[in-house]
Amino acid sequence: MTPRDQHRSAVYAAEEQWARQLARGGTVDFFGSPLQVPTERRFADIASVQRYVESVLALIGVVTRWPGVPPVRVRERAGTGRAHYSDGVIALPLKGLVGERWAARESVVLHELTHHLVAHSHPGVAAHGPEFCGDEVLLAEITLGPEAALLLRAAFDGAGIPVAERTR
Repeated sequence: MTPRDQHRSAVYAAEEQWARQLARGGTVDFFGSPLQVPTERRFADIASVQRYVESVLALIGVVTRWPGVPPVRVRERAGTGRAHYSDGVIALPLKGLVGERWAARESVVLHELTHHLVAHSHPGVAAHGPEFCGDEVLLAEITLGPEAALLLRAAFDGAGIPVAERTR
């Protein structure tokens, strides 16, 4: 039986705060210290998301931390509602104008890709529990850099969300 997903809404709220910072990119004041934050990628179509996911899974930091993780397939999901991960498939709603596709953002894709990594490295844990949050922070560090990972960790911390410590 999978544990209760008690932090789901708080995780989504913390990630949305983080995504707003990534959408702007540039210099962010982090408790008096300037951080250079990358601007998150936006994707035009499913093919570009698929290429991105494949490139992330091929990164040495990902291969080292999550060895043997199988490929993931990306498909379009009907409507404009939620993104979803299940059994090796990331489903993203991409209806509407390119600039208005909320799910065609790097932060959303990394969230769904984290579900794939957790499913293979920590089966049976809560969907948005400490293991998920720890793996998402590490994936953010590998893909976006330590500054972006620090902002995500701070967002989780500020919301009182437990984060399992992860190392490369």
